[in-house]
Amino acid sequence: MFRRVESSLPKDFHFPADLEGLGYNIDETGRIRSIEKPDQEFHYFISKNERCVEMQREAMNSIATFSLLSLSLPIRAACIRREVLARLAASSMDTVRLPIGTTPKDNHVPILASSHLATAKRVIVYVGESCQDLGIFAYRLIGANTIASGSAVEFVNHLKAVSRDSPAIIMANPGQLIWYRRGQRAMTQQTWHAIPRDTAVSEPMMIDSVKNIIPQNEDIQKHVACLFEQVVDNLPSENAKIDIIGIGDGALEVVEYLQQDWKKWEDRVDAIVVGASHIWNTDIKDEGFGKFWNRRGRAYLISPEPLDAPLTGRDEFGCNCFSSGEPSYVELIMPRAYRSMLDYFKVIADNPGYEAEPQNFSEENGVLE
Repeated sequence: MFRRVESSLPKDFHFPADLEGLGYNIDETGRIRSIEKPDQEFHYFISKNERCVEMQREAMNSIATFSLLSLSLPIRAACIRREVLARLAASSMDTVRLPIGTTPKDNHVPILASSHLATAKRVIVYVGESCQDLGIFAYRLIGANTIASGSAVEFVNHLKAVSRDSPAIIMANPGQLIWYRRGQRAMTQQTWHAIPRDTAVSEPMMIDSVKNIIPQNEDIQKHVACLFEQVVDNLPSENAKIDIIGIGDGALEVVEYLQQDWKKWEDRVDAIVVGASHIWNTDIKDEGFGKFWNRRGRAYLISPEPLDAPLTGRDEFGCNCFSSGEPSYVELIMPRAYRSMLDYFKVIADNPGYEAEPQNFSEENGVLE
């Protein structure tokens, strides 16, 4: 019987976690482009070896271990997550650790909140997909366009530019719920699998059910509960009105949570907007929440139709449905449609007692009458 000893196995792949080391930079328009070929985007499939591709991707997306308050890397050396969080910090988005009261060395998950959260009259709570990193909407859009357009940077700056009352923002982090003890940080499942291994063919590290778990944030359901109970319910003013954006499975978990104690939240939540709704009429159990969802909820669906085009779906989803302007990917709904979502929140804020009119479609072709 033959076997290969570990020393003879191929070494794991390593890529530097900085743009210049990977052969890229950020050009004058904010796009990530090759240094040698300035018109070339990030080259994902550099090898037929899956592990090689995985490690290069993680190096490009990498954040490394750092403090937002002590960033010293030049802009052209920083990789995507590090650059996004630095820009959000510069836009007055502070890091809050969950559970509240944990130290940087304790198992915790970071979220982002506006620095004026305690005094804001309106608060927008964003809960994205459980596969995304904090502050990231879509890496595919960052690679094709700009860092700002594929992340929360453009969203935050747009809100500050167009809103006179300056709503505060709370950004959940349902993706980074695994604690990496050696790196002292939370990470996604995808990043966990990209942790360096003994060899290129070694199995990924096992996730310890105690040491690698974040208390009260063991999964997306518990994270949403922790977010609302420790942050949304306590840090803003009691009189602040709350608007909610949920994308994908994040939307479903928010709706499930609110229904558990809707009487507590009904006087505070002004509107809910969801992207790629997984919420069906049968999921609405609380009668009071159902009435609110019917008149103040809105769903943006995957559709080739132009942004804001009315769509059928009210009977299935329980609220008015519109095209997100995105025909293929759930992760692109937020970058495509956030301006429309914010406009809807403004209509409600400016019109107390607003109730959405049910959309009526002809049975023949689904056209709005």
